[in-house]
Amino acid sequence: MMAEPQERLQLVFFGMMGMFSYHPLEALLEAGYQVRAIVTPRLQNWSVNVVSPAVLGRLREAKNRRPLPQLVPPALQNIRQLAYHMAIPLLEVESLQDAGSRDLPALDAYEPDAICVACFPYRLPDRLLRIPRLGSVNVHPSLLPDNRGPDPLFWNFRRGDAFTGVTVHVMDSGFDTGPILLQERMQIPDGISEPALEEQLAIQGGALLVRSLAGLSTQSIVPIRQDSQQATSFSFPVSDDFVITPERPARWAYNFACGLRSRPVPILIQIEGQRFRLLEAVDFDPDGILESRWRLDGDLLSVACRPGVFRARIAL
Repeated sequence: MMAEPQERLQLVFFGMMGMFSYHPLEALLEAGYQVRAIVTPRLQNWSVNVVSPAVLGRLREAKNRRPLPQLVPPALQNIRQLAYHMAIPLLEVESLQDAGSRDLPALDAYEPDAICVACFPYRLPDRLLRIPRLGSVNVHPSLLPDNRGPDPLFWNFRRGDAFTGVTVHVMDSGFDTGPILLQERMQIPDGISEPALEEQLAIQGGALLVRSLAGLSTQSIVPIRQDSQQATSFSFPVSDDFVITPERPARWAYNFACGLRSRPVPILIQIEGQRFRLLEAVDFDPDGILESRWRLDGDLLSVACRPGVFRARIAL
């Protein structure tokens, strides 16, 4: 059974493929909020049918609102599958910056109480942000105002952060700059992969989003302005950002390699003018010492870091 929210808000949800959109949307549906439309970028090349609000109402009446699917395989945990299962219209949009965009009138028609965003690549124009009476809210995987930008998890690993978190904030004309509604901190354990960290943050973010909407509707949560003096911002990483050098600690090298190994960009280890392509992080000894800067035993590379020793398997 779905829990009934304090107020049956009508929402439009913006997201993409991937768990950071899926889990917040799932949380909204499980809480009983009425998601009237799901918006995705057209760049994902999906073949979908756009369902009008009137047709949607007839579909829901006929199907009596199906329960959420249980034990959905990870490969199917995407918002397209969830939209189909729940008979929610799925809209594909191009850039929304053009005030005359053909997509904006379609979004107007849903008259949402709030717009919810989780991992959407386009900036929402002011005209769109002003549509819902309660405003537009975004789920961001960092402790804003720290780590603003499109790829915060990468920079968690690159900086060697011990903690990260999730922020739900009101959206304004900037990127990740709007007032904060709720925020929770989370430790980054040694050896965690980016997908595992993202899933934990996505689930945490979904719970915060549900609480934020309830707080907005009852005015029990007051948005807090971000301190721009404390802000950090990062863009997308480039290939040189995927290079491990021994000037950093062994713990950092191990966590960076474990975290980002699943990315399509190769991770390289650079020592004394040589570069090795990492296949797998093996372990690290925070207090270890090598007699030389590095040692290669078969495909096992040991690197003297500052401090400690990092070991990884490399491509020969």
